[in-house]
Parts: sequence; C-alpha cells; structure tokens
Amino acid sequence: MKKGKKWLMYFAAAVLLTVVIPITAGASGSASGNSASGNAPAPTKPNVVQMSTGIKLNSTVPTYFYADTVKGVIILSPDGMVKTAAGLTDAQIKNGAGLYFSVTEGKTGPQARQAVFLTAAMNGRNVISMLDVQLTSNAGGKTNIISRTLAPVVLTIGVPDQFQAWNNFQVISIANGSIEVLPDLDVDPRTVTVATSNFGVLALVY
Repeated sequence: MKKGKKWLMYFAAAVLLTVVIPITAGASGSASGNSASGNAPAPTKPNVVQMSTGIKLNSTVPTYFYADTVKGVIILSPDGMVKTAAGLTDAQIKNGAGLYFSVTEGKTGPQARQAVFLTAAMNGRNVISMLDVQLTSNAGGKTNIISRTLAPVVLTIGVPDQFQAWNNFQVISIANGSIEVLPDLDVDPRTVTVATSNFGVLALVY
C-alpha cells in the first residue's frame, strides 16, 4: 500500500511539472543578463570547485556564477561533447559556435519551488540550495537557450562547509516538465557530481 501511494505521488508530481515547469523554469532562464548581441554576462563571483585533496576544478565551458549558497558549479564534460549534446552541428562548431553556462539563484518560480520541495520530501530529503541554471549556445550571431540536452552533461557542485559531514547528497534537476533525481557520482564530501540533461532548476538536497 505504501509503495502504491508513493508511485501515485510521483505520478501527481509529474503531472504538476508538465503544467508548470515550462513557465517557471523557462522564464528564469531568459533573465540571466544575455545581451541582444548574444554576449555572455561578465562573471561576478569566483567559480572554482575545490576537492578535499586540494585539487581545484574549473569548468570546461565558460561559466558565469552568481550564487551564494554553494561553493561553485562547473561543467566537467569535455567542451566538444557539451556542444554536441546541446545540438550544435559539426559545421556550426567549425564556424566558431560556442556555449556558456550561467548559475543564478532566487529566480525560481513558486510552482517550480513547490515541485522541488515535494520531490525532496518524497525522497526523505531536505533542500540545501535551489539554483537556476542556463546553458546557452551562440551560433551565427544568434543565441539559443538549451533547456534539455541530447545527452547527459556532467556537473560538479561545491558543497557548503556546514553540510560536508552529511556526504549523502542528491540533486533534483528540472526543465520543461522533466524531473530527474540524481545520485552523487563521487565520494568526496566537498563535492557533488551528477550527470543531467536538464538545464532549468538544480536543487542540492541531503
């Protein structure tokens, strides 16, 4: 009975997300400071994720980081792989097409926030940080916001100091009605690494 109820709740959440996420996540993606010419905004915060070993990781894709609740968010997948996953063709890449990744917070709409907290509760988790993430391509002078990639992209998040002792993290990833609950792929308590196709809302939970 409990298992049946749990799946019913997941189904209800999926229906809710199908309706509300295209509005809430999509709207937050368009508000991260893109200029009409397609130039990326200037970064305002350092964005280097440091492992317990002291090794510092930088994003393979130019990343513009504006969040306070985590210690960096970077893309680990190779730049060429991310471009292909974002739907850029070989011809576009040869002609200089590029990508940039931006991370903000405080712009998530109320319905998307509710969906994150519902999903976290169903998994017995608490929310540490709720981020609005955007992957943007620039090809031929035109920008395109990529809400869902053709293949998963690997991201690493720097865990805030006060939560590193938990080391039992998940990430809830939402975009355009699609929700993923992602396990941490590394064992370092300072970092959380996930593979996701969603670029809209990214919530770190424990």
